[in-house]
Amino acid sequence: MAPTSSNASTKLSMKLLVDTKAGRVLYAEAGKDVVDFLFSLLTMPVGAVVRILSKDAMVGSIGNLYGTTAA
Repeated sequence: MAPTSSNASTKLSMKLLVDTKAGRVLYAEAGKDVVDFLFSLLTMPVGAVVRILSKDAMVGSIGNLYGTTAA
């Protein structure tokens, strides 16, 4: 059996309707693969997200909350 490459990349695409004056997305259309990817991010434990991001990059008190419970 031939070895498989783990460096395969997948392209995700979305169609967006953007209101440039207000600076917000009015409509987004995406395939199942994009939705699956976004839901997979929601299944990550908060502790893993905090460790990936530096404490200075955390918005709000999630970094402080994790710091008090991790000790």
